[in-house]
Amino acid sequence: PPVSMGVIPAGATAHIVVSLAAQQKLAQGAVLAVSLEPSGGSPTGQPTGPVVAAGDLKSI
Repeated sequence: PPVSMGVIPAGATAHIVVSLAAQQKLAQGAVLAVSLEPSGGSPTGQPTGPVVAAGDLKSI
């Protein structure tokens, strides 16, 4: 199931700190996606808006 990684400020380049709990859920083959949400983030903790970007997580 989707897990929120945080809120990205609109119109800006940002550095997002990913919590240890979220980091532990990241694994090779996971998919990261960005969805448009209301100000402050999704009220449900799950995506409610359209996904505007997505990609597979790869180790480097």
